[in-house]
Amino acid sequence: MTISIARRSRDFTMTGMLRSIAAFVAVFVLAPQTYGQDWLQWGVPAGDFKVQATGLADTWPEGGPKQLWKRALGDGYSSILHKDGRLYTMYRDDDEEVIVALDAATGDTKWEHRCKPTLWPDMTLAFGLGPNATPLIVGDRLFAIGVDGYLRCLNIASGKVLWSHDLPAEFGRRKRIEEYGYSGSPVSYGQTIIVQVGGDDHAVVAYNTSGSTVWKSDPGGVSYAPATIIKLAGRQQFIYFSPEGVNGLDPKTGKTLWHWPIEFSNGNHLTPIIQCDDNHIWVASQFSSGGGRLLKITPGSEKMSVEQLWFKRKLRASHWTAVRLGDTIYGSVGGNSVSFVAAFDWKTGKIHWRDRSFHKTQALYADGKLIFLDENGELVLAKVSPEEFKVLASAQVTEAVSWSLPTLVSNKLYLRDRKHIWALDLSIGGS
Repeated sequence: MTISIARRSRDFTMTGMLRSIAAFVAVFVLAPQTYGQDWLQWGVPAGDFKVQATGLADTWPEGGPKQLWKRALGDGYSSILHKDGRLYTMYRDDDEEVIVALDAATGDTKWEHRCKPTLWPDMTLAFGLGPNATPLIVGDRLFAIGVDGYLRCLNIASGKVLWSHDLPAEFGRRKRIEEYGYSGSPVSYGQTIIVQVGGDDHAVVAYNTSGSTVWKSDPGGVSYAPATIIKLAGRQQFIYFSPEGVNGLDPKTGKTLWHWPIEFSNGNHLTPIIQCDDNHIWVASQFSSGGGRLLKITPGSEKMSVEQLWFKRKLRASHWTAVRLGDTIYGSVGGNSVSFVAAFDWKTGKIHWRDRSFHKTQALYADGKLIFLDENGELVLAKVSPEEFKVLASAQVTEAVSWSLPTLVSNKLYLRDRKHIWALDLSIGGS
């Protein structure tokens, strides 16, 4: 946004000066709000699935929110990023993976980059061939990881590849009992790009934006759950799942700060980690032995200490998001066959209520409302509290299977399934 000065004469009046100051103040106040709408990596802008948006409708017409546009998009589970009026995601087109930039207002393609991934011989094809990971934007660069573990850095304006790394070739690859390809989305810390490798020598590696290695962690495998960076127990931490449990690393050095073991059956923990307060996180897994648990992290002389405060088998969860509001966590709990939308107290694990109407929900919270897309493609608007789950509106929007986390930018919701991508207007006037 540019401030234009209407009058540049020598007798610049006090009125003109005041107008200029008012215009400057308007730009200064509005700019952070516009920047805050950018989704630069999986799960942002807030990092906790809470979006700063107002003016959302309290109900929708029978057919659902107004559709602004819809277009074909190939297979895959990558979520959608947003920056400066453009959307970025990944999809599969026959034997190619496509990294694409779209006009957020129309869905038109601005650029695309195509490549042919090398599929691993032991890949399980039950859920498709990906891509699974969501790209990352840092400055004017976009970082994308294909299903084969190939990391590419592209210029976001043109789609030109600036550098790349073949992670399995450079670091080896630890085999898993079930192998669905690379699924860990890259994470940004300052000007470093942190990627889960799961190699023979290093579990996690950090690069700078030019592609040079900054640090390498200790050896270890990785699971498919998205990693996160949060301030916990007084310091920033990179937290991720290995097949053996959950881990905290120093994002500046890659040094292991703590580890908590969690049993597994196939090495594929899937559930995002929820921060409860400055010292507590809720950690869940889809396995019956994994369940849901509350961990307390406290500083130590060398490594941090971890204490499990409670464990509940009924609070196991899989590849979906949950939202913490105060002392309560809202989202799906259960396994791959049966799940419930539920509310539970994170301090005690006490379940307040459960509802079986929706299965495997990807949830966001905005303008006092829970917005979620379930596995079958039903979009839901609800009011939630520890006492009540009240559905305000619902509509069949996408097709099954819909596993990608929707993206809410101001009043516009962008979502996809394995065939199409949509833009919906959730504003009061739009519905």
